[in-house]
Amino acid sequence: MRYKSSETSALEKIDRALEELLQKKNYSDITCSDIIKESGVSRSTFYLYFKNKDQVVTHLCDNIFNHVFSSNLSKEKHHDFSSAKEDDLKHLITHSYCHFLEDKELILSILNSGASSIFLQQLRRRIKPLVTALVEQKIIGNNDVPLDIKVHQYINGYTALLQYYLRHAESELPETMSEYYFKMTK
Repeated sequence: MRYKSSETSALEKIDRALEELLQKKNYSDITCSDIIKESGVSRSTFYLYFKNKDQVVTHLCDNIFNHVFSSNLSKEKHHDFSSAKEDDLKHLITHSYCHFLEDKELILSILNSGASSIFLQQLRRRIKPLVTALVEQKIIGNNDVPLDIKVHQYINGYTALLQYYLRHAESELPETMSEYYFKMTK
């Protein structure tokens, strides 16, 4: 959905408000009224975009995932995958770990706040096409296990590794996490 600049501003305010609140409170203790007050948008503006706070978390996740799972591998501030081929799915896994690191504090706030189930559900939905492509191209899971089971298991492995990585990022590189992922999925 495309938004006008004034709408984007309201959405950004709501997103930032929830980010701030997640630093201070558990997700279950945050209300829509808290988000409205923290964001400075009107109640009608908030409810124009969101029915509840879960939708705000979903919107935050979508913003993170749109960037993380972009197939644009151009040179960026913290990494350069511009020489990778667009169809090199292995690079997309490493690329995703790089981007998740950029949003580490926000993601950990979500994961530690009680909104983790929303984040993980959205993550599983977004990673599924990449994992399915990796399996179908026999990059991972080249075995006789049914496709649906492999995809499900490899998605769970990715989410577990991501959570570990975000909590131990100071001692692990994105490339190392990608290597772990591919070793786990042989």
